[in-house]
Amino acid sequence: MTVYLFDFDGTLVDSTGAVEKALRIAIEKTIPAVIESDLYEDYYKALFLFIKGKLTYQYLGVIHELVAQGTIHEYYKLMPRYIKDFPFAREVIRELRRRGRRVISFSGEHTYPGGKVIFMKKTNWYDEFDEVITFKGTRDMLKKFETLRELYPEEPFVWVDDSPSRFTYVLDENTLFVQKFSPYKSDVALLFDRENFIKIKSIREILSIDDGLAGFEDKP
Repeated sequence: MTVYLFDFDGTLVDSTGAVEKALRIAIEKTIPAVIESDLYEDYYKALFLFIKGKLTYQYLGVIHELVAQGTIHEYYKLMPRYIKDFPFAREVIRELRRRGRRVISFSGEHTYPGGKVIFMKKTNWYDEFDEVITFKGTRDMLKKFETLRELYPEEPFVWVDDSPSRFTYVLDENTLFVQKFSPYKSDVALLFDRENFIKIKSIREILSIDDGLAGFEDKP
């Protein structure tokens, strides 16, 4: 049985436009006076950095106010409304499960605790997977990958992600690393030297990959 690990944002769904739209609306609803003032750019940038987990000391005071005003809570409530599925994403996940593959959501957690699961449930993605696993950083990611490998010691893994830098930390010969093209992420040159790495443009190509793996498994 092949085990598939899918990243979420940027791989199965497009949340880039959703972030910008939800941020602006959240600020408009909770601190409307800021929109037309000179402070808007600072508020927007502070919230953006907070969401990405890259907040600097410079914006700490702004974040405290955004928390007090309920802006961050409002953002996480609004965000799922504007997330869009990539073409064929759900169809691919459903077809893999129909074929008897184990399909796991394996992605980074949002800064807001439980934010990723909230987004998945509100976009009706949560139940598309056999299991949902989130991680807080590289060390946590490696620990949870290792736990999965212990659960499935012999099964081939296919890990699909638009962030190829994550693959550089894992040396597992029984895992096929698949980079989903993203205009917002850079290639990692050393990965192209690996025999168990490929790059795809469309998530639909995963079904062809699965066909190839099934053909290999059927050989005597």
